[in-house]
Amino acid sequence: MNGEVFKRDPVFSLMVRAAALLGAATLPGAAAQALKPDPLGPLEGVRRFMTSFQPAAGEASLLAYARRERLDWPATQNLFTVQVHDAPNHYLEWRGHSALESAGPTFTTVRAATFLRAGQALLVLNREWCAAGQCQVRHVFAWQGAGAWKVVPEASVIPALRDEEFIVGRAPACLRGVTLGVQYLPARLGTTLNVLPLVPDTARRACEAAGVNLGTATRPVTLNWTVSVGKFRR
Repeated sequence: MNGEVFKRDPVFSLMVRAAALLGAATLPGAAAQALKPDPLGPLEGVRRFMTSFQPAAGEASLLAYARRERLDWPATQNLFTVQVHDAPNHYLEWRGHSALESAGPTFTTVRAATFLRAGQALLVLNREWCAAGQCQVRHVFAWQGAGAWKVVPEASVIPALRDEEFIVGRAPACLRGVTLGVQYLPARLGTTLNVLPLVPDTARRACEAAGVNLGTATRPVTLNWTVSVGKFRR
């Protein structure tokens, strides 16, 4: 299972975003900055991430832009025109766009949540950017606490997932032998992590040509935060 770089249908991406936003409180950038930082909250987690973030060449997300331009924390937040902060549920979602790239407007969504355990929290940070009908995704997992911050490997907190777990019934021909990507989306309510399968572009086009509906041929996997071990489990 490869979870680093993938492209997927932007329409599906928008549907997931809309679902995540239902019932959440939306704050303008200035108001968001006024929130008192919670050392175990996702807002503090994103801030800490930005202090050492080194974007790869070609990353077009707004977080990468902020880092390359050496923007301070308030200016970084103000790049996002929509900011959802759900402090009681340790969840945030930011959305913003820019027209700085040659490919045209780039839309960035940042989702972050923290999962608590004995005075510390595991941050799950998902950043996604979409341009010219294609999306790319990156993830970060890190332990944070009072004065502590440590990025950890995905495999240390996520169980091994087989591609077959994301397939409904028998795999269609267009997905046989295909290595799927994943996107980790923390739930706004509760302590679950939704793992969405990402089909590589070539396979997606082959499935479309064969009349295969990927929405019914694949399914997400839900993981549960297990406090006793500090990991997600099925």
